[in-house]
Amino acid sequence: MARYAWYTRVTDAIHRLTVLTLIGGSIYMAGGLTYTLYKNGTKYEKQVTDKKKEEELQQLEGAASSAE
Repeated sequence: MARYAWYTRVTDAIHRLTVLTLIGGSIYMAGGLTYTLYKNGTKYEKQVTDKKKEEELQQLEGAASSAE
């Protein structure tokens, strides 16, 4: 195996560290974004369904009171 100069090995190590940091950071950020979008989506869905249930109850109460 060929022996490289010290500066070549240092440069290679820095390059590997940089690439791994960029890839690892990108995966971490993508995971965080996915998690945030999922949590906000479920929160919004719950909010919308709760609002629809309240509206339906109000309509039923209004229909029952007008029938009396």
